[in-house]
Amino acid sequence: MKIAIDTSCLLINPNCGLSEVVRNLILELPIVEDGNFFTFYYNYFRSRNKIPKNTFPGTENFILRVPRRLVNWSWQLDWLQIDSFLPKTEIYHSLHAQIPPSNRLKKILTVHDCRFLAFPELYSPQTVEWYRRLMNNSFERADIVTTVSRFTRQEIQAHFTIPEDRIKVIYNGFSPYVPAASDCWKKVRRFMQKHNLPKDYLLFVGVLDPRKNLGRLLEALSNLKQENKDFPDMVIAGISPRRWAKSDQAKKMTNIGLSKHIHVIGVVERDILFGITQKALALCYPSLYEGFGFPPLEAMSQGIPVFAGKSSSIPEVTGDAACLVDPLNIDDMVRGLHRIVYDKEYRQKLIERGFDQINRFSWSKAAAEYIQLYKKVLD
Repeated sequence: MKIAIDTSCLLINPNCGLSEVVRNLILELPIVEDGNFFTFYYNYFRSRNKIPKNTFPGTENFILRVPRRLVNWSWQLDWLQIDSFLPKTEIYHSLHAQIPPSNRLKKILTVHDCRFLAFPELYSPQTVEWYRRLMNNSFERADIVTTVSRFTRQEIQAHFTIPEDRIKVIYNGFSPYVPAASDCWKKVRRFMQKHNLPKDYLLFVGVLDPRKNLGRLLEALSNLKQENKDFPDMVIAGISPRRWAKSDQAKKMTNIGLSKHIHVIGVVERDILFGITQKALALCYPSLYEGFGFPPLEAMSQGIPVFAGKSSSIPEVTGDAACLVDPLNIDDMVRGLHRIVYDKEYRQKLIERGFDQINRFSWSKAAAEYIQLYKKVLD
């Protein structure tokens, strides 16, 4: 089989969750079985220096140096068919929202979530309408659609008219992060001293987005601090201190006298995040909406208990290895946080279950399922 995969995200936004998925899949897909050939397709107009030079056995890189906005616009109008750029390809697999027009290729679309339609109030009407139009075009062109969770499949069926037999769930894999630097722990200690981080703390990793539910998490923390001043502080990674300082959450924490117990460390390198996670009492992941969600698995792989919202795909990913609470109920969040901090026996059970849970997600398994799907769509 000859398969093309859109890997442009590795250049456009190499640190996003989608790039993590693409990076791991293209490492596994060529080695699942012999006889397949992969083209990693990059649509990138800027410096050639950013284009990967290396290829894997049985693969090649193809670079389309046309402004991406122009390509997207032409694809929406059914122009610039992808066939002419990939004459030997049989299957085109898009791991993001867009499927290009083609009269010859079999086409597979992987959908990670439907956030623009689930929370339209968080985006401009133009953005929501653009996304709906884009997805309608892609669904019409795709021979089959895959999702990374049963929840996302339900979301697609709630917002679009697609027969269930055209949607297949293939879970993402997971690979525990291993620090590359030999002096990782020295860097972590220096970092913690520089930022004056406490010995005991809870960790939140995410962006300043209402979907992440940070406001309710901090409100629950405030309630617990009022009951017990020694309750652990919160360390927040992924949000810049400057943006945090301008946020409504920061102002509210200042007004109630909790700001000194909130430690915002910004976006940090992977080695630092690894160390900060391993020294945390628990990872807090009270998100309202996730298509999959890697942070809980990262914490579990390091033996750190997870506190999470029982919403969207999170229960699928965490199973019974996390303290799941109603993310809209402050009292339930308070009870969950109190238990995960003070109940040592419960914490140990979560840790043990977490090591089992991460074994459910394998990139080699995901790649093998995609290979079988490629064969099916060709038949």
